[in-house]
Amino acid sequence: MAQSLALSLLVLVLVLCSRGTQGSDGGAQDCCLRYSQRIIPSHIVRGYRKQETSSGCLISAILFAPRKRSQPELCANPNEDWVKQLMQRLDKPPAPKKSPQGCGKDNGAAKTSKKRKSSKACKRSEQPTEPKAVTAQ
Repeated sequence: MAQSLALSLLVLVLVLCSRGTQGSDGGAQDCCLRYSQRIIPSHIVRGYRKQETSSGCLISAILFAPRKRSQPELCANPNEDWVKQLMQRLDKPPAPKKSPQGCGKDNGAAKTSKKRKSSKACKRSEQPTEPKAVTAQ
């Protein structure tokens, strides 16, 4: 009876250990199995990652992440010219946004005693002020 209890415990330990080693790599990896047949427009993509055959996938690919996070990644052939160009475009830092000159920012110029006239573009963006009430005497 003691031997059957020991044998049962041994089997239970082996089962638990084998389950732990199956998912030890962090779970199953999603791999591209084929490439997109269409050129992926740059305005729908926010980033990319590389898929290598050394990571256990059958093909090397570039997986483009769409701007809409609910959509799946798009697989592309890393040897295609349009894929290389899209990757270079995504690697560039975004251009800084320019604000109209003279609109509330000094832009590093020395302060003078004279007031600057603001441009029409600045006036359009400013909030309108309420007219002051005129009282008759």
